Amino acid sequence: MLNPLQYEVHTVDSVKSTNTVVKDLAKQNAPEGYVLIASEQTNGRGRMNRVFYSPKDTGLYCSILLRPTEALSPSSITCLAAVAAAETIESFDIPCRIKWVNDIYVRGKKAVGILTEGAFSKDGTYLYAVVGIGVNLFTPQDGFPKQIEDIATSVFQTAYDESVRLKFIDRLLERFRYYYDRLPDQPFYREYCDRQTVIGQSVMFLDAERTLRGTAIGIDDAFRLLVQTSDGKTYAVERGEVTVI
Repeated sequence: MLNPLQYEVHTVDSVKSTNTVVKDLAKQNAPEGYVLIASEQTNGRGRMNRVFYSPKDTGLYCSILLRPTEALSPSSITCLAAVAAAETIESFDIPCRIKWVNDIYVRGKKAVGILTEGAFSKDGTYLYAVVGIGVNLFTPQDGFPKQIEDIATSVFQTAYDESVRLKFIDRLLERFRYYYDRLPDQPFYREYCDRQTVIGQSVMFLDAERTLRGTAIGIDDAFRLLVQTSDGKTYAVERGEVTVI
């Protein structure tokens, strides 16, 4: 059983990357529940070394430090955060979907990205985990950059509203704590699966070792995507890039 999560929230106007800062603090024995929230990231990062566009006063960029005492699937914290973010968005009566493994889509475009990083002990438990959640809350004044304007959107199609941002933060942290306090039972598993965009779709999966083409047929209890290829074989993939084809 994990210890109940207690937050210690810190806010900054601008930072290179909330994950980078909190990882450094984790190595200096910062406590579980340390949360860093920034109004802007100048070098925001996503999975596979991608840049996460993080302009000032349009989004929510936060990282949460965790020190789980149980051995957990590396993907479980990411998927927990995805469900917490999805439920927060839905609490504002905005429909959304989750694209395995870590992206949340609103109106068919990406509005949220999640990046979990950490270090493990020899017995497979986390020394620490840092889960970064980047949310495009409001529409940038000049719109999204041309290279991402066809794939990115904001949760709210309005100008910046500090009161809405604060409500979103409170709800997100509450939902995250609700599910984290119930690990490793993973009560969010069904919630995660029910919101998936890729199940039943023809997909291409790519990681450092292989490329697979087939049908996404489900997600197992370790949050691995199950891809069935044309020869009838089923592969459980844990990390990488999946594209609907």
